[in-house]
Formats: sequence, structure tokens, C-alpha cells
Amino acid sequence: MIGRGDFQANQETVAAYGLTFPIVLQRQWEISRAYGIFATQVASLVDEAGDIAADVAIGVESILKLVEANAGTDTKEVVSGPV
Repeated sequence: MIGRGDFQANQETVAAYGLTFPIVLQRQWEISRAYGIFATQVASLVDEAGDIAADVAIGVESILKLVEANAGTDTKEVVSGPV
């Protein structure tokens, strides 16, 4: 997941939702600029090599479909952001 803002606030979000995946905090919009995505909520499926393995999912419904379609896949993770 890619987030913005205060580290402590993001830690509280992680605890509140029981998140177990890595979260990257961007200072400005450097990661969003690199991928050209500024919408929220968005998610990408990233493979072991760090390459985007599926079209970017925009919006909660699309993100849930992406997660459901790849549930149980050990070699990929869903990265969501920015928060």
C-alpha cells in the first residue's frame, strides 16, 4: 500500500484494519508521479520482480475484484494507495 501523511496516523490505520502487507509512505506525490496515477483508491498487482502484473484497479469495487481474483497467490501482492 502507498500512503501519505504522518507515520503514526498510518500505523493507527494499519492497526485499526489489521493490515499485514507492506506500506510505503510517499513524502509528496513521488510514487504517484512515477506511475502517473493520482486517483484514490487504487490498487496494483505487483509480481515478484516488482512489475505491475494487472491493470490498475480504480475504486473499491475494482480493488475487491482484483483481490478476489488473486486470493491465495503467494507470488504476488496487491498494493493499494494513496490513502
